[in-house]
Amino acid sequence: MPAFAAHAATPDPYAYRTRMDYVATKGRFGLRARGKFNHIVEMTTCHLIPPAAFAAAQAVWARANELGLPDYNLRSHTGFLRYVVVRRSPDDALLLAAVTAAGPYEAEMAQLAEAALSQPGVVSFHWLLNDSLTDLSFGSPLRHWGAETLPMRAGAATLEVGPNTFFQNNVHLLDRLLDDVREAVTSGAQRSSVFDLYGGVGTIALHLAPHVGEVVCVESVGESAELAGRNSAANGAGNVRAVAMDVLAYLRAQPAGACAVAVADPPRTGLGPEVCAELLRVAPARIVYVSCNPLTLAEDLRALGAGYALRSLMGYDMFPHTPHVEAMAVLDPR
Repeated sequence: MPAFAAHAATPDPYAYRTRMDYVATKGRFGLRARGKFNHIVEMTTCHLIPPAAFAAAQAVWARANELGLPDYNLRSHTGFLRYVVVRRSPDDALLLAAVTAAGPYEAEMAQLAEAALSQPGVVSFHWLLNDSLTDLSFGSPLRHWGAETLPMRAGAATLEVGPNTFFQNNVHLLDRLLDDVREAVTSGAQRSSVFDLYGGVGTIALHLAPHVGEVVCVESVGESAELAGRNSAANGAGNVRAVAMDVLAYLRAQPAGACAVAVADPPRTGLGPEVCAELLRVAPARIVYVSCNPLTLAEDLRALGAGYALRSLMGYDMFPHTPHVEAMAVLDPR
């Protein structure tokens, strides 16, 4: 029978996020109302990040207004400034980014960068271009001021992240989750080789590196895979190999028995039937599945059930005040 543990509660339900994306539109600064893409909840404070981080982002928006940078209107697709993004490290260093449409505002953006870097804790400011009709708070890098990346402490490692790279969003539970993944990977039989699928900038891979023979960190986003390689080198993890490749394509190229353990931390869409089929064929001695979406996790567990039994399932309150939950499932062969 699988061992089902209670949720790991977050130590602090406030100021927990490592990233917030604030909308700038129609003279308002805040967040989109749920289910109403064109309605903005204007904000003068935010309890999801530390006060200094919110104040820095709000100051950038205020300075943009002073410089005459027009907010973007999603309905008419006019204007310039779409989002102000703030990323904060567990040590409260800040990376700010302005996501904009195209526009002749190079001089003004340089002045905006100066204002951003004058805010307490800000080490980096990025200008990102999203000139599509799609409402995204990510974009193509145009220029940055200050540091290129933000150092993020995770366990014993320090990882560099960029404005577009994924990183776990709860600073209070990150180390607990990483320790539980490590325990799941290393308990039992000798774990000589590990596939870290959807590995991002190497967060899980570097936490595992001192305890296993080799970790292959597979990541399809080129920027993240490059940072995973750089982070491995900077942390002296010579047994971590970063591979910039789609997970399905990578697995299809591997023989059966290619790894002892597969760790997977996919996006909300989950693994999907094709990746599950390849994991069944490669047949690692254990699968450790980290999920931010219990619905797709359940679908994937049904597919993997053809060859694996659920050994344990743990929940993590990574998103307090919301219905969302992170989970870690450990699967062993039947």
